[in-house]
This record gives sequence, structure tokens and C-alpha cells, in this order.
Amino acid sequence: MSHPRSATLKKLPPLAALATATLAVAALFVVVNTARGASNRAQVAALDVTQLCANRVEPNSQVAFQVVIQNTGDEGLAVTVVDADAGTPDNTTDDLILTGHTGDTDNDNILDTNEEWTYPGSYTAPSEDATNIAGVDAISVPGGTSVSDIAPCETDVVQPPVPGVIVGVREVSGKVLIRKAGSTKFIDLNGVTEIPVGSQVNTLRGTIRVTAGLGGGQTNTADFYQGVFTILQKKARGAFTFLRLDGGSFRNCGGAGRALSVQAKSKRPVRRVWGSGKGRFTTRGRYSSATVRGTKWLTLDRCDGTLTRVVAGVVRVQDFRTRKSVNVRAGGSYLARAPGA
Repeated sequence: MSHPRSATLKKLPPLAALATATLAVAALFVVVNTARGASNRAQVAALDVTQLCANRVEPNSQVAFQVVIQNTGDEGLAVTVVDADAGTPDNTTDDLILTGHTGDTDNDNILDTNEEWTYPGSYTAPSEDATNIAGVDAISVPGGTSVSDIAPCETDVVQPPVPGVIVGVREVSGKVLIRKAGSTKFIDLNGVTEIPVGSQVNTLRGTIRVTAGLGGGQTNTADFYQGVFTILQKKARGAFTFLRLDGGSFRNCGGAGRALSVQAKSKRPVRRVWGSGKGRFTTRGRYSSATVRGTKWLTLDRCDGTLTRVVAGVVRVQDFRTRKSVNVRAGGSYLARAPGA
């Protein structure tokens, strides 16, 4: 660095000259120490593990996967263990020990900085969804520091629908969100999978195809759209699949035994769902349910009641307040009125 010239110092008052000199010494101290720190900086040992596996497979089929290890530190790494748990954390007998790999460009058997090794492998898929965990242990060279990392990979195993347990779902169009039973987060439904009964579905911007089990290998299928609902079904052979409407706000609709507000008397929609298909499906609104017999229908909750509109086929409507059942045919509709409406 360049030091302050003496000619400049002579023009300053004594106190100013002293302050300038002090600052110069401090700056020199910082620069020297920074340089010294850079040269003596401790080396860091680190690695990153990722895993790729098949997305959806048949039960008992071979699931191919790859474990990729990257050295993200400053020191070379001697890899000591690379293994994968085949979706059974409590069973070590089916764990995979991988030895072969590609990516050792200088063939020194050391995972050098920024080098990437790939280990291929496979395992037999179980009868239900599995999460395969890959783990890697290594020791830095020459530091001798132990490092490790793990990476999961979820395999979606094809499963038949089981009454009251799981239903098959497929994204037909648009964007469909699902929140599996027991979860607090909605995720995108991409393609085909199975979800637990009790899961919530958002089809406000898409269409979902639901395949429900009846037992004995039999199923029924229908499409649903423009609504948010929870899928419910009893654990019994031939059980109906209920789609309970969720969401919407009835805050301004008044309460039982009280006069409805002007806004409540309107036909403003609160929530809805369209259905198209056949089989044992029932859509359930606030004041009625609609059971299909092969049709296209709308279940619409409004402040003044639950409206069922039938476009094709026949729908049997159960009015919760009057306890009456009404068959509604194509072109017709039925309003199960709210209290006070």
C-alpha cells in the first residue's frame, strides 16, 4: 500500500496529523491481518448427496436409482460408505451397498473438490409407497475430518383403490391441489397417484378423476371440478364415496331461527362442485346431498340453501331439513332451503 506523503502531513495541524497517522496505521493493520487470515484460513471438508429414482412403479418391480456425490469443500474426500435403505428403515437386510461409480476423472479414488461421482443401483419395489434413503460417509484427505450426508427419494408404487383407505386420482386438466389426510400443506397433483381417504382436494382451477374402490377388484370413476372438497368413504364393501364441500364463507348468511339478511336471500354462490361420471358417488353440501346414477350434475351451496342441478342422467337428492328424497332428472334442479329462507 502507499503511505501518506510527508508534504501533506506538514500542512495539517498537530492533532489532525496524529489522527491521520493513526488511521493509516490502523488501515495497514487491517490489510496485513486480512491477508494473513486469508493465507491461514482453515480448510473445510463438505459433501452434498442427491438421489434420483423412478416416480411411479408397479409393486415388486425393479426400481432404478442413482446416488450422486459432490465434493463441495476444500479438501479431497476418501469415501468410506455409500448405502441405500430400500424403504424399510427397520430392516437392514435389504439395504444396498454400492461400490461401482463413475466420475473419478483422475482415477485416484479420491473425491476431489468440485468432482462428482455417480453410483447406479436398483431395488425391488414394495407393495406400497416407499421412501428410499441414500447415505454417504467420507473422511477428508489429509485433514482426517469425518463428513456425511443423506438424500431421500420417494417412489410412488401403484396401488388398487381400497374402500375407506385409499382412492386413485388423476389430474385431467388444469391445476389440481391435494392435501393428504394428516398433512397441513397442499401440493400439486401431477399425473396419477393414490391418496388416503380423508384427503382434501382443490379443483378451482382444474379437473380431477377419482377412482374409488368397491371391494372385490371393482371400482367406479367420476370427474370433479370447480370446487374444494374432502373425500370420505366407509371401510365397507360397496361403500359410497362422499365428496363433502369445503371452503366458502356463510358469515353473512344469518343463523337458524333468525331472519336472513338481504345479501343472504340472494342466490350468491358460496361454494360448489361439478361432477361427471357414474357409480357410488355422493356430493354433500350444507343442506342436502346428491347421489348419482351416471350423470353430470352441480352441487351449489348458497345462502338460501343447497341447489342441485342435473345436466344429464338422474340424481337422487336427500334434503337434510325435510328428510325427503327427490329424484332430479336431466334439465331439472332442486333447492334444499336453508332455515328461514
